[in-house]
Amino acid sequence: MNYNSKERDEAILLIGSGTADLQNQALYEGLEKQSWVTITRLNGFIKNVQLTFWGRRLFNRLQNLVESNDTKIY
Repeated sequence: MNYNSKERDEAILLIGSGTADLQNQALYEGLEKQSWVTITRLNGFIKNVQLTFWGRRLFNRLQNLVESNDTKIY
């Protein structure tokens, strides 16, 4: 299944902050194919999702964008 970049970005931000919802298995498998995350499975179910080096870099860029959009312009 294809996900748009907004869904991907939100998932990367959730994984990086440690609040990932592990129910969307197809999304995380897609991120794993892109080498942004590694998945740990237990009995076929996702137990843990962690960012790779490239996923961490994407997370940092996305986090900076979110923070810059949250700042007030005077």
